[in-house]
Amino acid sequence: MDAKDKKKGNLLVAIQFVLLAAILLLPKNTSGSPFPEWVFTFGGYLIWPGLLILAVSIFKLGPSLTASPVPKDNSSLVITGLYKSMRHPIYTGLLLTGLGLSLEAGVFPHLLIWAGLVALLVYKSNWEEELLTKRYPEYADYKARTGRFFPKLGK
Repeated sequence: MDAKDKKKGNLLVAIQFVLLAAILLLPKNTSGSPFPEWVFTFGGYLIWPGLLILAVSIFKLGPSLTASPVPKDNSSLVITGLYKSMRHPIYTGLLLTGLGLSLEAGVFPHLLIWAGLVALLVYKSNWEEELLTKRYPEYADYKARTGRFFPKLGK
């Protein structure tokens, strides 16, 4: 890939980390929340599965792992493990964990930041898939049969 792609990839990763840091570090609601109690509980239930999906997905990529959407020169296409059911399980883990933390925070700005993270990861995954399709001829077939962030139902 060219230097322009790497620069764009690094920018997207930086924005992703800023959004995640904002979700983690912005103050949480410590008094009278506009959300009912079950929302906080539900948020807590999303964090651990999100972290588990994230960890398993990172481990499965092995030497192909990169935070950038630009594939590494020596990478291979991984389509086993969680990648057999979804094309971007790392993003799924980030989205579930981010939503859980945002709901637990109990303030609306966290959810707005999470929505920004969703938009960023959709954009990032679209661009990443363009790059992967160019690099791996079999990616188009994999994409057709596999869900993006969640498994396809009925398949």
